[in-house]
Amino acid sequence: MPISKDATVTSKGQVTIPKRIRDELDIDAGTEVEFVLEADGTISVRPKRPPMDRLREIKEQLAERDVDVEQMRSDSKDQWQSKHEEHRE
Repeated sequence: MPISKDATVTSKGQVTIPKRIRDELDIDAGTEVEFVLEADGTISVRPKRPPMDRLREIKEQLAERDVDVEQMRSDSKDQWQSKHEEHRE
């Protein structure tokens, strides 16, 4: 069930995350969070995870979809190189 709590933005642009939300997300003092602005204007706030954890999760999701990660990586590298070669000319 969604949890909804109100907060007010201060003159410095700061918002206090309500305690119930912090508890649900296991956010303590010093925890980094990220704000994600969706195309429809909604904002998500979530604890920031280390980049390697996020990459592992993406790799696991791709493995479930029968995607050749190595081929994708190779294709991406080739596209990046060709794009940068165009800019040098």
